[in-house]
Amino acid sequence: MSEPRVSIILPTFNRGDVIRRAIDSVLGQSFTDWELVIVDDGSSDGTAEAVSGIDPRIVVVRQENAGVYVARNTGLAKARGRWITFLDSDDDWTPGHLELSAGFLEHHPQEHVVTTEFYEAWGTEIVTRQDRDEIRDKHARRAAQIGSSLFHLPPGETDDYLRVYASRAPIGDWARPALAREGLANAFVYSGSIFRHMAYGYLNWLPVTMLTRHALETIGPFTTHTRSAADYHFLGRLARAFPINMIGVPTATKHDRAPAGAALTQAHLASGIGSYRFETNKLAFFDDLFTSSSDESSEEVQLLRRFHSYGAARAALRDGMRSEAIRHLREAAAPRRRLWRAYPTLAYAMIAPSTKTLQLGLRVAAAVETRGRRALEKLSSRRA
Repeated sequence: MSEPRVSIILPTFNRGDVIRRAIDSVLGQSFTDWELVIVDDGSSDGTAEAVSGIDPRIVVVRQENAGVYVARNTGLAKARGRWITFLDSDDDWTPGHLELSAGFLEHHPQEHVVTTEFYEAWGTEIVTRQDRDEIRDKHARRAAQIGSSLFHLPPGETDDYLRVYASRAPIGDWARPALAREGLANAFVYSGSIFRHMAYGYLNWLPVTMLTRHALETIGPFTTHTRSAADYHFLGRLARAFPINMIGVPTATKHDRAPAGAALTQAHLASGIGSYRFETNKLAFFDDLFTSSSDESSEEVQLLRRFHSYGAARAALRDGMRSEAIRHLREAAAPRRRLWRAYPTLAYAMIAPSTKTLQLGLRVAAAVETRGRRALEKLSSRRA
């Protein structure tokens, strides 16, 4: 077989209830020069039968359960394409996704990374345009809380993507057919170095990111000593090494449910019982990316670390893990430049007599935080 232009890496574990949705979205792509490498990471629920004999461009590799990042690395070792991208087994792409992403790299040979916007769906309804909403509602607010100007809009601009990306340009004529398939007449490509911004959290999503082989060889494969959050580390290393180009068109949906709104039989690694481990893994990767170098260990980075510690504490509280929550809350509530929201949570975690009241403390602290933020916003508007 001739080498395809695009290799798609799709790891899966016990996702027989949703994987055909992902595969069908690949089969429905307007760009057809691809191979789909499915790595079945030890499934026992009928996933193997669900992915067999569908299309000759689909390669299925089976291995004993070793985690999603080992599975992705297995897929990368099998990939033959000029460009590499990823898809998760519970999510899907719009028909023009590959045409836009591969078209960009084809027409910009000096670039090595391209990504797109995406939707996040909770249940059966799409509720979030993820990157834009995260930038505007979460990261920009957090930057303001610690006195950083990193997410400020350029003067006279209202485009929230420019809080992160240095430039905006109309998409080229090469993309007109793909845009038309997406129901759009025009769109913008945003470009720039976004590594510093990634200290605030995720700014891209792996299943809409395409990279060249040169980029992969530069940053290396996925870290495999954890089973969650290593995609944050991978994307951070990518953003540290290369400018990121983002096509401002949602071309995928991150699903929280199976088709027809049913619950996933295999939960997300970042939620539910895995949320605390995810948050602690992400905190460790944050340290590796941003605090291991003296050049990056700024006051802003140290303050952001306290926010990430607070996120880990909240996850520990949800699981009734008192000692772990207190440890992270003490880190978050360090005396210098205090993260004030951690103090009521820490106090409640230390005195709560039971797991039930401990978890109630999380809701109480969230209510205090919300009221405090609203009061500060009201005061700021009056001063303005």
